Amino acid sequence: MNRPPQRSPPHVVTLEEMGAGGLPLRVIRIPGGHVPVIPPGPLVSTFFMIFVMTAGRGRARLMEPLEVHGGDIHLVPPGMEHQPLDMGNLEGWIVGFDPLLLRSLGPEWLPALHRGTGKTQSPPTRSLFVRGLLRLRPGQPRWRRVVHQVAALEAELREARWGVENAAHAWFVLLVTELLRELQERAPLAPSMSGGLVHEALAFIEAHCLQPLSLQDVAAAVGCTPSHLANVFREETGLTVGDWLREHRMAESRRRLRETGASIESIASQVGYTDVTHFIRTFRRVHGVTPRAWREQHRR
Repeated sequence: MNRPPQRSPPHVVTLEEMGAGGLPLRVIRIPGGHVPVIPPGPLVSTFFMIFVMTAGRGRARLMEPLEVHGGDIHLVPPGMEHQPLDMGNLEGWIVGFDPLLLRSLGPEWLPALHRGTGKTQSPPTRSLFVRGLLRLRPGQPRWRRVVHQVAALEAELREARWGVENAAHAWFVLLVTELLRELQERAPLAPSMSGGLVHEALAFIEAHCLQPLSLQDVAAAVGCTPSHLANVFREETGLTVGDWLREHRMAESRRRLRETGASIESIASQVGYTDVTHFIRTFRRVHGVTPRAWREQHRR
């Protein structure tokens, strides 16, 4: 009996690969922005993506092929497979951000657990994370605000003036607030178009990644065996549970190295590593330098 050909895993894209330079935010202008050469085919990003299209039309694939038009806002959460099919004459921006930035909006944006079941519970206002394939078309007043906020965010990151992190974060909060308002007002009952085991696991990881966490912990939280979760995770995202944990922890450790004076030992503990030597070894493998050297480079 012939087996069907095994599907190749999608290409995994990180914020660093997109040129974030250690920041948890990246904005790329379409057309004309610096986008690294990425192999053709399906992609999975380890960060959240917001596509704000101001003009033109093109085609893409998220869970299914779709037409993309000026005036669209597409939300693509981490772990969702996507693929540009034809950029056409599209204009606008791609906003990429580490999901942990949503912590700055307060604990209500993070997933809670149903008591007694271990299942993740996502409140309606947290649709940005888990709703999946979703296109917003806000009215003109809100659309103008969104475009202004993205343009200002892009300018802050591009010009990199004094206080860029605080200013960029302020524009980011305004942008996400507008999108959440649109979700609440226009699509509070829209059905989930993604979800299932992997997205429940991703939500749990995002909420608990700064704590000591294992594959067994994540599997127990979503009600399956570790081996089944590991297989499904690898098949759908191209990464392991450990890879996702490391991506989130490294992003948070970069932020703390850049913005605080905490010791390396303290930061290791704050981002979920009980062994500082393991933290340093992991950081150096990902970034090519030790945490101390990275801090000196980026603070300078």
